[in-house]
Amino acid sequence: MYGVYGDIISAAEKAIVSFPETEELLEYPEVQADKAYYLSVLSKYNELKAVKDKLDELKATLNEQNELSALLTESTSEKDREDIYNEISALKRKSSDLSVAIANLIGCKHATERAYCRFKLSANSALMGIHLSSMLTDYLRSRGGKIEDEQLVHKGKGDEISFIAEGEDIFAVLLPLTGAHKVVKGQRSEELCFAATPIEDIAEPSEDELKITFFHSSGAGGQHINKTESAVRVTHIPTGLTVICQDERSQLTNKKRALDTIKKRFHAMRERTEKSRMEADIYAQYRKKPTPISFDISGPATMTDTRLQSYTDMPLLSADFASYMTALRALCR
Repeated sequence: MYGVYGDIISAAEKAIVSFPETEELLEYPEVQADKAYYLSVLSKYNELKAVKDKLDELKATLNEQNELSALLTESTSEKDREDIYNEISALKRKSSDLSVAIANLIGCKHATERAYCRFKLSANSALMGIHLSSMLTDYLRSRGGKIEDEQLVHKGKGDEISFIAEGEDIFAVLLPLTGAHKVVKGQRSEELCFAATPIEDIAEPSEDELKITFFHSSGAGGQHINKTESAVRVTHIPTGLTVICQDERSQLTNKKRALDTIKKRFHAMRERTEKSRMEADIYAQYRKKPTPISFDISGPATMTDTRLQSYTDMPLLSADFASYMTALRALCR
C-alpha cells in the first residue's frame, strides 16, 4: 500500500507503540510530583510525538496521492489533468522529505528511491551539461547509487541527457539541483535545465478493488456454454475498467483470462498516466528560474551557488563537486 516507504512506516509504527502509555503517564499525579521522572517521561513523549506527527503526515500524503491518481480517470480537461499531475509530483516530493525525517528520527534504514533525471541542453550549454551529468552520476555511484538507461538524445532545439538513478533518499539529493540555470559565455547567456522526478512502481490492482460477476454466455459455443454461468465480467471499481471473457467452457478459465487481461490494461493505463505525470513535472522544473546556480564557461568552467558562499566560482572538478553536493545536502535538509 505504501510502496517504497512501507518499511519506514512499519518501523515508525513499532517505534511509537508506547506513545499512548507515555502520554497517559504524564497525567498521573505521582509522576507529576516527581520532577526528574516527569521530565524524563516528557522528553520521551516529545520524541515519540515528533515521530507520530511525521508518520501521520506521511500516511496522509500517500493517501492523498492515491486519491488524486483516482481523480485522473474522471478528468477530461487537459488543464485539469496537468494541475493534478503537478499536485501529485509535489506530494511525491513531500513524501520523500517526510520519509527522510522519520528515518533520521528513529535511526532506521532510509528508503531506496528511483528518480528519472533529464538535462535539457542548448547549443552553448551542451558541453557544460555533459560534464555536469557525468560528475553527477559519478557522485551518485560514489554514495552507493545505481545509474541505468543513460541516453543522449539529439533534438531540433538542443540535446537532452536522461538517466534513471536509484539509491537512498535519491530525490532529496537531486532536488536542490533542479531548475533552469544560467550558463554565461562572454556576453552571451543560455540555459542549462535539469529536472528529477520520482518514479512510481506500478502495483497490481488489489482484490478488494475488483468486482467479479458470472453470467450465461450469449456467444457461440454450444449448449454447455449457454446453459451455465461460464462467462465472467471483471470490473476495476476505482477506474471503471471492465473485461468480459466468455469464449471458454470453463468458468475458471474465463475468470483467469479476465483477471490477466484487466491487470494488463490497468498496468498500461497507469503507465501512461505516470509517464504524463513525469513529463509535466519535468517541464514544470525546467521553468523554475532564476535559480541560485549559475555557470561561467568563458574560461575554465566555474560554478556559483549563492546558497553556499564558500562555493562561489567553484572549479568544476569531480572532487570539488562531491564536496559541494555534501554541503548542499546538509544545507537543504
